[in-house]
Amino acid sequence: MTRLRRRDWMLGATLASSLPLLAQAQPGFEQPPELPPLPQLPPLTLHQARLPNGVHILVLPRPGAPRTSIRLITDAGWLRDPFGKEGLAEVALSMLAQGARRGGETMESADIAYASDLLGRPLQLDLSPGSAELALEAVPDQCDDAVNLLADLVGAPTLEFESLEHMRSRAQDALALRRADALMLAPWVARRMFWGRAQPVQISGSLKRLKRDDVLAFHRQYWRPDRSQLLFCGDLTLEAARGLAADFLDDWKAPKSSPNPPTTAAAAMASAAAPAAPLAYALTLPRALGCRLVVQTAIPRGTPRVLRTLARLLLEQRLAAQLPGAWTSEIEPLGGATCWRLSVTVPSATLPELLPLLREQLPKLSAEAVSPEDLAMAQALALGDWQMNLQRGPDELLSQAVTAGELEDLLQWPQRLRAVSAPVLQLLMSASWRENRTQLLLLGDPGKLDGLQRAWPGVAETTMRAVIGE
Repeated sequence: MTRLRRRDWMLGATLASSLPLLAQAQPGFEQPPELPPLPQLPPLTLHQARLPNGVHILVLPRPGAPRTSIRLITDAGWLRDPFGKEGLAEVALSMLAQGARRGGETMESADIAYASDLLGRPLQLDLSPGSAELALEAVPDQCDDAVNLLADLVGAPTLEFESLEHMRSRAQDALALRRADALMLAPWVARRMFWGRAQPVQISGSLKRLKRDDVLAFHRQYWRPDRSQLLFCGDLTLEAARGLAADFLDDWKAPKSSPNPPTTAAAAMASAAAPAAPLAYALTLPRALGCRLVVQTAIPRGTPRVLRTLARLLLEQRLAAQLPGAWTSEIEPLGGATCWRLSVTVPSATLPELLPLLREQLPKLSAEAVSPEDLAMAQALALGDWQMNLQRGPDELLSQAVTAGELEDLLQWPQRLRAVSAPVLQLLMSASWRENRTQLLLLGDPGKLDGLQRAWPGVAETTMRAVIGE
C-alpha cells in the first residue's frame, strides 16, 4: 500500500511539474481551442424553366430516389381572403379535390381519391398564409399520371354548389374544434393581437357569407398558370419535367380578363407597423387542462432568413437552460412587421411563479453577449436542421422557400450561415424582447386574474368575441 501511495505521489508530482511545459507546448491550453469551420457542403442544384403560359417549373434532381414528389403551388394562401369572407382560400382549395372534368367526363371526389391512391400516396392539400398547394408522389413511370391529375384539378375543377356546402360544413366543424383547443387557437389569437384586424380570422359568419360565385372568382384570380409553380423532387431531368408539364399544362390558360380583386389582408398587413404598446390578455377556454402561454415581440422588417433562424435557435438554447418547460419558437414574417413568438404549455398553478421569472429573464437572455461559441453552436444547429429537412422532405422545404421569396437563401444556406458574424447577431438579439414591446397571451385555464396581475402587471381578461370577432 505504501508503494502504491508513493507511486501515486510520484505520478502526481510528475504531472504537476510538466503542466507549465504542456501549457507552453499546446496553444489554447488556458483558452478554449478555436472552433472548426462549418463543413463545406456542395450547393443545391435547382433547375428551372418556364412554359409559354407562365407556369414556372423547378426541378431538384435526386438521383436514385425511388419516388418523385410533385407539387403545384400558387399564391392563393389565406392572406388572400377578402375582408368579410375569411375562409374563402381554404374552401376554394378543398373544393378542387371534390370534382374535375377530363375528356368530357366528370371525376367525383371518390374517383380523384382512387386515382391518387393508385400513385402511392393520397392527394395532399396544403394551405399557408402565402400559398396553396396540391401535392402527389409517384414512381418514375407514373409521373405523367400525377401531372395529368394535377392539371385536371386546377384547370377543370367543377366547383359545384354541393361541394361548397360540404366544404363549408367541414370548415365550420374545424372552426368549432379550434375554438376549444388552446394549441390550435393560440396562433390565430396571437396573430390578431400582433397585427390587429388586418390579420384575417375565419368565423362562422364569414363562412356563411361564402357563395359559389366567390369561389369561381377566387379561382380565376389566383389559380392561374402565370401565378403557379410546378416543383419536382426526384430522379428526373429538367427536360423530362418540362415535357410532362408541356403535355398536360400547356392548355391551361389564364383568363383574358380577371376580375378586380377585392381588398385583402395581404396589402393591409404589408403596411402594418409594429405594435405600439404591449398587450397582455387572458382568454379562458371551458374545460381546459393547463394553460398555453405565448409571448411575442416585433423584430425589424426585412431581417434576413438566416439571421432570424440563428437568433431563434440561440434563444431556444438559452431558454432551455434557464426556464422550465418545452418552449417552441417561431419567427413569422406575414408582411410589414415581423413577429417573434415563444410558446409553452404549463399547469395553471405554475403561472404566478413562471411569469415574473419570464419577465426578468427574457430581456437578460436576449441582451446577453453572443460569443463565438454561441454563434458556432447556432450555425451547427441551423445547418443540421437544413440537412435533415433536405433528407426528409426536400419538396416541402423548397415549397416554403419559394412562397416566401427566399429561394436563394435556401439554396446557399451553408454560405449564408458562414457569412453571419457574432456582432450582427448580437444586434438583433439585444433589440428584441424588451418589456415595453413584449405581448403576453394566456389561453386555457389561466387561473385567478388578481394573481396574474401581480405576476405580470397589466394582464386583462378578454373574450373570444373581443379577440376574433365572435
